[in-house]
Amino acid sequence: MIYPILEVGDDESDSDESQVGDESQDVDTTTAVEMGQMTISDTVDTTKEEGIAAIESTTNDTNQENKEVEETEPDEPDHDEILQNAFYKSLLLMISSKTPLPIPVSQYYAKHLLAAVEGPRLNMKQTTYKKIGPFLKEMEADGVIKLGASKDKKDKCAFINDITKNNPDLLQFKRNWKKELESSGGDLSSMKASPGDQKTKLAVVDLFIVPRQISEGMQLEKDAVMATTAKTEERKGTGFLTKTECRALVEGYIEKEQLVDPNSKGRILINGPLCDALYRVSKKNKQAGQKTEYPTSVKRKELIEKWLERMDTGHAVVQMPGSKILQIRRGAPKPVEIEVEFRQGNRRKFLTHLRGMEEYGIGGEGLAQEVSHRFACSSSIETDPVGRPALKKDRVEITFQGHLSEELTALLTGDEKTSSHGGAKGSEYSLPKSVINVALRKGVPARKKR
Repeated sequence: MIYPILEVGDDESDSDESQVGDESQDVDTTTAVEMGQMTISDTVDTTKEEGIAAIESTTNDTNQENKEVEETEPDEPDHDEILQNAFYKSLLLMISSKTPLPIPVSQYYAKHLLAAVEGPRLNMKQTTYKKIGPFLKEMEADGVIKLGASKDKKDKCAFINDITKNNPDLLQFKRNWKKELESSGGDLSSMKASPGDQKTKLAVVDLFIVPRQISEGMQLEKDAVMATTAKTEERKGTGFLTKTECRALVEGYIEKEQLVDPNSKGRILINGPLCDALYRVSKKNKQAGQKTEYPTSVKRKELIEKWLERMDTGHAVVQMPGSKILQIRRGAPKPVEIEVEFRQGNRRKFLTHLRGMEEYGIGGEGLAQEVSHRFACSSSIETDPVGRPALKKDRVEITFQGHLSEELTALLTGDEKTSSHGGAKGSEYSLPKSVINVALRKGVPARKKR
């Protein structure tokens, strides 16, 4: 409750009585500030001065508390600044390592720009540009780079054709970066190899999510279930667990509930919550009359296998070395599909269809031109291919003339040994082989005749 300031009927503010009131105000205010417990209701009296002192004291305390809260809150990183620094740094590293140009923007973004990010992770959606295209167009307007259009001219930002080495902004960044490196005991000569040119590989790591009914039924620790203490920032608090972390949950439960069978080595006793988690029959199976016999104990190895089977699945795409998580999702990793069929009306010539590369940051336009150049074949790009499965929004299917299953696999995985074609050498891609799904239509040989 806030009391009004009392009105004073005359102007006799210099009286002895008013002076005594001022002195008592100073003492009361000082004491209240030191104790941190002063409120308006504690100080309201019959004098105007004491009412004002109470309001000022409370306001000061509130401002101080707000200031302390603001000081403890972490600052959100400036993603525009992160993007700008990574951009200039990636260009300098590309120049020093003589990276061949032109380069597809999708390849530049995944292999060079992201690799040049230091400190907080870049979130493109939190920049003012939202996407890489508008940012690169602005850099072209500033004279830092020159962009190239796609083959059909629809995408004006498909390639980086050139870098203006004497651009003032780029030179200024180089001077500042050089000073920064020298102050930390390094120099630009030690940074000759571009992060985008370092030999990296992508790996798919299986992840597990504990279903809510299991975590609640077994009363598992919430922080452990949600991966609150995960080693990587990308997984913290997401509920995506590694196989080791997921296994540790049930191992901890066994120890807590003392379920190790003392009469049989290597066996675990099954209590009610654990039985529900591992052997609960679905409602559909119950209605079908399916009966299940519940064991009273099982071997530890069998229990762990059953536990992992009952988890929801997820996966992470990780860049190696460095174990940098590029993507984390529920379910199995999306495949990159390569399908070979005979050309219509011709059993001696082939067509190769490719889709799904966008899931791993590879743009269809740039890849189509690169494959055509490397393997001397024509290509076409479809967003709604006739007689073929429908595509998701912003996805394309590339069709190449010829049987290119081996060549595309070698190029996309970076493993040139899987193809004898010289065009597969020097690949910038490094997809895991496990995500490449090759399908051969009826009658198509596994290997074309050479």
